[in-house]
Amino acid sequence: MYGHEYDFGSGMPLPPTSFKHEWPGGSFSFSVQPYRNFTRDADKELIEYMRSRNVSPHFLSEIDKFLDAHPEIARFQPDFAYHVNHPRPLHAYRFFVQGYTKPARYIDGALPDPRAIPPFSNPMPLALKYDEELNEFFNGSDYRVDILRKIDEEVRTIAYALCYGQRVSHAQRKLVVFTVWGNPVDAFKYYEYNYQTEWLPHRYLAEHICLANIPKPADYRLPVPRQIAYEDEDCRENKRSHPGTRERMARACDVGVDVIEVLLDDYTASLCREGFRRNDIERMRREAMRSITYEREIGGGRDIVDLVMDGAAATSSRPRPRLSELPRRANKRMKLITSMKNTLHRLLIQEASLYKHGSKASFVRADVRSMRQRVERELVTEATEIASQRGIMRPDVVQQWRALYTSKAQKHRELYGPHIDLVQEMTRYLGN
Repeated sequence: MYGHEYDFGSGMPLPPTSFKHEWPGGSFSFSVQPYRNFTRDADKELIEYMRSRNVSPHFLSEIDKFLDAHPEIARFQPDFAYHVNHPRPLHAYRFFVQGYTKPARYIDGALPDPRAIPPFSNPMPLALKYDEELNEFFNGSDYRVDILRKIDEEVRTIAYALCYGQRVSHAQRKLVVFTVWGNPVDAFKYYEYNYQTEWLPHRYLAEHICLANIPKPADYRLPVPRQIAYEDEDCRENKRSHPGTRERMARACDVGVDVIEVLLDDYTASLCREGFRRNDIERMRREAMRSITYEREIGGGRDIVDLVMDGAAATSSRPRPRLSELPRRANKRMKLITSMKNTLHRLLIQEASLYKHGSKASFVRADVRSMRQRVERELVTEATEIASQRGIMRPDVVQQWRALYTSKAQKHRELYGPHIDLVQEMTRYLGN
């Protein structure tokens, strides 16, 4: 031991205090950081354990930052500080993550990007997986198989939506990634403390459960929601228009994001749904911003949400015409899609009939399958482009459909499923 260094793991008592920290009930201080530094103390045993679980070593920095931000735990929870400081680094790490309510940070590339989830089929149910950290997480309480089954059911529902090109939120995508490719304990933590809405008090727990037993500072105040009027009070404020936009703006305000950007993003999305062209949308967005600035300069009392979302800004452009109003070239494309549907239907019947002949028709069947897959890819490309022009298919849905009909994705689905009735799905978007 040299100078003010402290030999963690040796069983030594904590060093004497010198720097004060004000807290209710008196002040306390430490001459050095009251916890070990996991990034510095990580040995081969801990690194190998984390690597076996695809957890990044940078996760230790996240733990160190949490401990640095909460020196009060060492005073009010001495047992916690003892189990963090004195055992071997691996045991101290395992003890800490038992009560940590956030998923671990993974090695780059260990988990797929939630925005581009690769095809998967029939993942092993989470309720049947064994995870030692998950067992330790439930240590002293019942093993919540019921919650694990809920997660499995939720993932199956999301997988079905992904397969059929339906809208899936970023939170749902993250749940699928943690459940299918991550560790079970992280899937449970994400679902219980970030995703589910059935037991909301769990979603507002601190980063570590030990903080629930720490007294709050003297100036701590619980957040109070803004209330426009009482429930029984007849107030026009309670019936404001565009509630979705106002809710997103309120959330942005709570986290320090510019609410005007959120408002303009919603305005842009509404113009896209109406079918306006890109150049017109850019111009109308600038005009909306000028209207907001002018309203602020004159000190007017107009509601900026109604000002923008109701089209108070100048919108002289004509919306993009629908497909029925396009010239003859669009009608030719619809005839081409109809022809592709008929060709695909004929190839499916021919391929089914060749299966009856067994191995004798294997070469012919392979040619027909290859031709059918090519027609499917061309049909998806044409149909999604027209649906996007109509404004009935968002760009992210277009990308998802085209990702389902790459050559690699088609071969994977031929082997593992699920089967997609492409003609029916495209008809749902484009009609007959």
